[in-house]
Amino acid sequence: INENMLGKFGILITILVLVFLFFIVISLGAGAFSKDQLKPETKRYLKSVNILLAVIAIVGTILVLFL
Repeated sequence: INENMLGKFGILITILVLVFLFFIVISLGAGAFSKDQLKPETKRYLKSVNILLAVIAIVGTILVLFL
């Protein structure tokens, strides 16, 4: 493994950690971890945000590994 690969994996890990942190912060802000029942609008919002974060993680992974 050369230095370039180590740098790429560092960038990949950073991207994935940031996506995970965004997920945690947005879920906490929307009340996903509270004991109360979520409204259907909030559930749809969280589903959309999760899809967006998954797309960001996938695109970031593809860019880091193949470029």
